[in-house]
Amino acid sequence: MDRKKIKRTIFKQTRKRVSRPSRVMAKPWRRSIPYIFMGTVFILGFCALLLVIQEKLPLAGRVVLAAMVLAGIEYHFRKFSAGPSSMEDEFSALSDILCFTVVPGFLIYGLAFRGWGILGLIALFIIIFGGLSRLSLYKIYNPITVKRGFIGIPLTINAAFISLVAQLVEPGGLEPGYRLALLVVVIGLTFLTVSTIPYPNPADRPVIFLLVLLAVATIFLGPPAATKIAVWLLLVGGTIYIVIAPFGVKKG
Repeated sequence: MDRKKIKRTIFKQTRKRVSRPSRVMAKPWRRSIPYIFMGTVFILGFCALLLVIQEKLPLAGRVVLAAMVLAGIEYHFRKFSAGPSSMEDEFSALSDILCFTVVPGFLIYGLAFRGWGILGLIALFIIIFGGLSRLSLYKIYNPITVKRGFIGIPLTINAAFISLVAQLVEPGGLEPGYRLALLVVVIGLTFLTVSTIPYPNPADRPVIFLLVLLAVATIFLGPPAATKIAVWLLLVGGTIYIVIAPFGVKKG
């Protein structure tokens, strides 16, 4: 799948969206619902950034996980209630830049790469630049050439991985070898976000979405033992998704 084909598909989808009026224009209250969720995601991203500045990294990671769940709920409201619109796409992209790109970048920098000098700053730049490239190339809520899915992994997967790691390790507590391994994984996930590998949208599967919601709620409210189990279950599930999910994608 080359990028020329992706660009042609973007052009066709844009023409289709412009030429077809919204189904719910007569019910403006429905259009306000996605904005409430997108605004909440942005607020959570801002709060998470403040927590990173205050070096409360595990709590910042939990806030990002909560924003990920709200983004999934907002996706369903946009899909079944309001339909797509360019204004909503832009607002969603701005929220994603803050919550799923900038905050995770500084979160992993404070967690593992702050003492690496210029190398840590380069890693931070790659993570943030990769997220911006992802949003500018593919528009995370505009699946391209894939039925009910994405091209490349969504930014929420990368953000979720960093947030989950923040629940397991203390800032600066990793040995150099583990830090290097973590750097390789994070940079690899960043490149997967701008790859042309098709991935299904896990939010389209109600059972999977409910399991993720339950795991995130456990991380927030559960005892330490249950929290660690939920973190590892999400990490294992995310790994399975990244490795196996592309084989089950339906192209359309």
